Amino acid sequence: MTTTTLGALSAVLDALGVRWVLIGALAANRYRSAPRLTLDADLLLADFGPGLETMEAALREAGWSVARADPHAELLRLRHPHWGIADLLVAGTAYQREALARARMEQLDDGIEVRVLTVEDVIVHKLIANRFQDLADIEAVLASAPELDEAYIERWAEFWGVTATWRQLRAPGG
Repeated sequence: MTTTTLGALSAVLDALGVRWVLIGALAANRYRSAPRLTLDADLLLADFGPGLETMEAALREAGWSVARADPHAELLRLRHPHWGIADLLVAGTAYQREALARARMEQLDDGIEVRVLTVEDVIVHKLIANRFQDLADIEAVLASAPELDEAYIERWAEFWGVTATWRQLRAPGG
């Protein structure tokens, strides 16, 4: 996975005025001591900009195949013969909209500037997903000893019903 995938996606989304942030493994890698390999890029979109059909057409014109992962089009799965795989998730909850607002600008290794979830929001997203790799990502982030807004994580962990998982991960030897 290279950041040029993000550059290719950014060119299309930015031209349409779609506000987005980096989420998933690539966002978690920003807070880990050692990055892990991932085969896709995950983005959280504020909205569809000029409309879903317009965005899908622009992505297809840029060489991406686009599939709606659900009938409500909250998740688009993209494939490109050169750039690889990407998932675009549209913010549909108050939590996701708050995470978008809290995101911070970061310069990636190749000079591309992107908005990335805060460390707290990476953790909350990974808690919600609750897959083995997501929990391993949280453990790796915690091992790097970041400064955390624990109250923020607790609030959203309680909202999403994942407080027990969060507290288990935070416990000594978790």
